[in-house]
Amino acid sequence: MKCLICKHGETQLGDTTVTLEKNGSTIVFKHVPAHVCDNCGEKYVDDTVTAELLKKAQEIIKNGVEVDIREYQSAA
Repeated sequence: MKCLICKHGETQLGDTTVTLEKNGSTIVFKHVPAHVCDNCGEKYVDDTVTAELLKKAQEIIKNGVEVDIREYQSAA
């Protein structure tokens, strides 16, 4: 897909790190699959992956964790 930020690059499959913060908790997911612009480096995470990350983050926060760093693993 064409990059929405720079309007010049095309996205390629790659990965990124996603950091989520809520109510004093910080959760970092490493190696999250994403589409990465070959021109500016902007990263886009699919809706399905985003939904997974938010669900996992809710569980982590519910357990009272303040800081958590983990490798992304698909629920599939």
